[in-house]
Amino acid sequence: MTTRLRLTALAAYRAGKLYLPPGYHIQSDADLLMVCRADDSMVAAFVVGAAPSEVSREAEEDYRATGEAAS
Repeated sequence: MTTRLRLTALAAYRAGKLYLPPGYHIQSDADLLMVCRADDSMVAAFVVGAAPSEVSREAEEDYRATGEAAS
C-alpha cells in the first residue's frame, strides 16, 4: 500500500511552489493560514492544512476583483 503525502499550502508557499498574485503573501500561526494583500489586509483564512489550489484560487479571485490596487 502506497501512502501519498499531500502538500499543504503552507509547505508549498515555504518551498516557493505556491503561486500568488503580485503583492499577495501568506501569514500563519499554529492554526490558521491567512492570505493577505501587500497592505496586510486579509483576503481569506484557511486551516493550516489547506490545499494549495484552494489558497491560490482565493488569492486569484481577489486579485481579479481588486485589480492592481492589491499590489
